[in-house]
Amino acid sequence: MLSPKSQKNVSEEDSSGSDAGSEVGPEPETDRFGFILTNGSTAGTVGPPPELVRQRETKWINIISQWDRILLKKTSKVKVQCQKGIPASLRAKCWPLLCGATDKMKQTQNLYQTLDSQPALQSWVDVIERDLDRQFPFHEMFLSKDGHGQRGLFRVLKAYTQHKPEEGYCQAQGPVAAVLLMNMPAEEAFWCLVQISDQYLPGYYSPLLEGVLFDAAMLTWVLKRTCPAAHKHLQHHGVEPLMFATDWLMCLFTRHLPFNTLLRVWDLFFCHGVRVLLQVAVVLVRRVLGRAEQRKQCPGQMETLERLRGVREEVQEEDDPFIAEVCSVQLSARDLEKQTEKEFKKWRTDRPSSTFDPEVAARDTGWRGRVGDRTRKSGT
Repeated sequence: MLSPKSQKNVSEEDSSGSDAGSEVGPEPETDRFGFILTNGSTAGTVGPPPELVRQRETKWINIISQWDRILLKKTSKVKVQCQKGIPASLRAKCWPLLCGATDKMKQTQNLYQTLDSQPALQSWVDVIERDLDRQFPFHEMFLSKDGHGQRGLFRVLKAYTQHKPEEGYCQAQGPVAAVLLMNMPAEEAFWCLVQISDQYLPGYYSPLLEGVLFDAAMLTWVLKRTCPAAHKHLQHHGVEPLMFATDWLMCLFTRHLPFNTLLRVWDLFFCHGVRVLLQVAVVLVRRVLGRAEQRKQCPGQMETLERLRGVREEVQEEDDPFIAEVCSVQLSARDLEKQTEKEFKKWRTDRPSSTFDPEVAARDTGWRGRVGDRTRKSGT
């Protein structure tokens, strides 16, 4: 970790793209993702072999060039390539295509620019500005308050409050928007955030957080069927998913996974939707409570929650094995759809005045509306 003094010096160097001059000193050394390297760390400095990267880039360029036809006839090809990982050079193109943000941009030309040019409610401006320097403070884009990273993040979040005034800004959107901005320009990041909030995770960022409440109940069901021993331990100690998984789900694991593993999870998420978040949650619970000796080390609620909240320590730089583990969690689109219907009936009985509907998600545009989502009528 950087000391407060050294962090201040790094900020003043303004490697994040500020218009200010940079004669303060050399720029800090970063890994391939832009994170400051400290204490001789080499994490994140080595990527996949160049030959493999070029191979995958070629395949994705071919997919992109035939996108409409691929959607109709070769959806399995896209799923396979998402599981292998989208090349870093093409995520700015592929993520918006997968989630439908590209279509939204075409349908609403210049809307982002209009929102960006308009003043926002001061109450939202104050809250957003307070959160800016909390998002990835050791990434070169977000080191400086005047750098392009924090400025871009403010613009995207402010535009969202104007686009969705009934929802406004939710703190969990900050790290999500920041990761998007690390991979694409502000306009694309804005529309991906809109699609995530509207189509993939409806109700997650609304004032009542109803989508999170619903998916926490879904996670209980998933844990019971995929890791019954861990589920029994959680039940015995009165540990509900809302107590440990709220941050996991709302922030899309931005604070709980190594960065390259996170990007690989997002590749899958944009392809398959919320199912991937539930599968990742299962893997993390297994990492903490999967073995009998691990459960014995958590004799009560406090110890169990402490281990679950510190789950980042259980995931090393292991993207391929981790993704394989996620994909091995038995949870088909058909099973998810059936349980969603059951859970929603209970939801309507318990909350007759609620307008939340998980099945509204992804019926129109974007990849998730066509494959692997809650509303598809066939399993995968």
